[in-house]
Amino acid sequence: MQLKKKLHSLPWLTLLLLLQRTPSIPLAKNLLLSFAGVVEKVWSWKMILPAASSIGTWHALSGASPYVTSAQEVPSSVTAGDSFSFSFYSEVYSAESYQIENLPDGLSYNNDINGPKITGTLPVAGTYSISITGYRHPELSGNKTPVYSLTLNVAEAEKSEQTETTSSLWSDSKTIATGSGWYRSEWFGDFYGNSGGWTYHINHGWLYLNGSDEVNLWFYDEKLGWLFTGKELFPRIYRSSNSTWLYDQSDATTRKFWDYSTSENFLSSKN
Repeated sequence: MQLKKKLHSLPWLTLLLLLQRTPSIPLAKNLLLSFAGVVEKVWSWKMILPAASSIGTWHALSGASPYVTSAQEVPSSVTAGDSFSFSFYSEVYSAESYQIENLPDGLSYNNDINGPKITGTLPVAGTYSISITGYRHPELSGNKTPVYSLTLNVAEAEKSEQTETTSSLWSDSKTIATGSGWYRSEWFGDFYGNSGGWTYHINHGWLYLNGSDEVNLWFYDEKLGWLFTGKELFPRIYRSSNSTWLYDQSDATTRKFWDYSTSENFLSSKN
């Protein structure tokens, strides 16, 4: 028993030498040599397996990180008031929810993970930075992507030809825009629309203006025909159809004139 323990603890080379000097067990020597090869292979595999396992773990951990991107090219400059649409998506994995921050007035997110999109009307001129973050799970939960920044440089809209015409016709007085296409002249009153063509006046209804400035203003009235006035004459109005002068006394509820030729007032309905 003691000899067996000693033999077990001897190095392989020493054990082989001992067997060579013991002719009574040549078969044991051959068996032991075969067994040594098997053991050596087993220990070789034990040394290799952890390394292979480590390599597999490294690839799993070093994969690409998810991120938000878009197939669209964002223009360097956009114009206030124009329609805008921007589609985006996530790479590596499909995000199941998105957080949109710093979204300006006029734009909205459709909250559709199958086709996420920001749409609407571009806001007033300025620079806007919209932040988009994708989340692995619904309701902004789980792992998240780095923030994607959508920068919009919104330029002021160019003045339309209609606006320039209005400015030119009413440039001799304090005419101001009151919103939604309405203007207020210090002598002509409140009106809607441009300075040439059909214009809606708060007191008279639809009038067809034909003039280049406020001093000499012809306009067509469907009830009274062609009329002439200007900022130096109004509220006196010349009526071309009967060559008479009228004095405008109208307000928003009643259309009323004094006729100098008859020395009488008369009423007229709005156009």
